Amino acid sequence: MKKIKLTRDNVTLGDDVNAPHFLEIEIAPNWTITEIIKYILNINYLPKISGGYATWSVAIEEPIAVLTQKKHKEPLLLCFPDYPYDGTQGFVKIEHVHFNYHAQKKAHEVFEVLSRFKIKTDY
Repeated sequence: MKKIKLTRDNVTLGDDVNAPHFLEIEIAPNWTITEIIKYILNINYLPKISGGYATWSVAIEEPIAVLTQKKHKEPLLLCFPDYPYDGTQGFVKIEHVHFNYHAQKKAHEVFEVLSRFKIKTDY
């Protein structure tokens, strides 16, 4: 088993008390990002928002997925579903997953913006 850290944005002023909402979980070293996200959703790490329209983006160094409270079992992936993890080609060392809160924005709008996200590189 491998330990990874979770953090998330606050959703209300009262939610600031526990910021940054740190949690450490154990995952299998061969889990894909899809399996990791499903596991995190199953442990109810993300708070439920009144009205049920919360939108979150998931980041591991860069945005990789968009989730909504209504359709949380159907994340919009910005990466391949088998996002490389330990022991796979293109290995990405996952140590920390952060959830960014986008209030009640529409998931497809957040997805569209994040899908154009590029990390600046020096040439």
